[in-house]
Amino acid sequence: MVDRAVGCLLGGALGDALGAPVEFVPLDGIRREYGPNGIVEPPRPALVSDDTQMTLFTAEGYLNAWVRGHAEGVWEPDQAVWRAYRRWLATQQLDGPPQGAAGLLSEERLYASRSPGLTCLRALSADEPPSRECPRNDAKGCGGVVRAAPAGFAPSSAIAYDLGCRFAALTHGHPAGWAPAGALALLVHLVAVKRRPLGEAVDQVIGRVLRDDAATGSALLNAVRLAEHGDPGPDRVQEIGQGWLGSEALAIGVYAALAGRRPRRFADALRLAANHSGDSDSTASITGQILGALHGTAALPGAWLERLELCDVLTEVATDLGLSTVDVNFDHRRYARQPVV
Repeated sequence: MVDRAVGCLLGGALGDALGAPVEFVPLDGIRREYGPNGIVEPPRPALVSDDTQMTLFTAEGYLNAWVRGHAEGVWEPDQAVWRAYRRWLATQQLDGPPQGAAGLLSEERLYASRSPGLTCLRALSADEPPSRECPRNDAKGCGGVVRAAPAGFAPSSAIAYDLGCRFAALTHGHPAGWAPAGALALLVHLVAVKRRPLGEAVDQVIGRVLRDDAATGSALLNAVRLAEHGDPGPDRVQEIGQGWLGSEALAIGVYAALAGRRPRRFADALRLAANHSGDSDSTASITGQILGALHGTAALPGAWLERLELCDVLTEVATDLGLSTVDVNFDHRRYARQPVV
């Protein structure tokens, strides 16, 4: 379980680092810059974007809630993750860790602005968190889904889906903004915790998410159809969309994961998810999260990991995430008390 949790977070970070240099770049521009095959490996160093930063804080917030639940019997994951996201917001506004910083807030390398989305910045500037029932916007972008994978390591399928939706709704108020996050969390749970085959897991996810957002369900059905017929390529990715919407980003990530589901094709799957005219880092990150959760760390290219920013931090947090899933002891003090920002 620990290996699959580490594979999930590291795999997502590798996809993020691969796609980040070509986000916003049209496919023909990517090919002019990197050759006919597009970008094929992360740069040195492999810097991550706000997608991976916020994924880390999602994991920390969830573990804050998990530890408090065990110690005090209080289960408030929405509030814990909201506070974690506010700590992430502080890393985007301050030059370095404030006095008394603990956990991720004390990690100097996270004090780097990597073009975070305005939707998240504006939502997190509010004094109180919104919810699915009381949204503050109607955002449908992919900023909610790309950070939801840690919710997949919740105790059950139903809780994983619910938490993914709740965490995304803290910044994205439209069902098309939070339902894809629930779908990704459920997919991660099914392949990593339940050990379901990827195709079977995707089918189950489609059945669940259709109850909340038809657009996400339809996009995933289209991704499955495209993966089952014809050779994978950027033209098929383009049929799904550009990844700016949550439903499109998830569908592209799932399509690439299905097309490259064998462990030895991990790098090819990330390349497929990154080389298109759209939100390349988000779509490749989602693919990496899915395949990392499915296969564990053995599938990840070692040469890529050696250059990956925050690799040690991601491994440490993901290890605790995996241990929490099987209720094996870890250092609760790291998550027991976090400063409120």
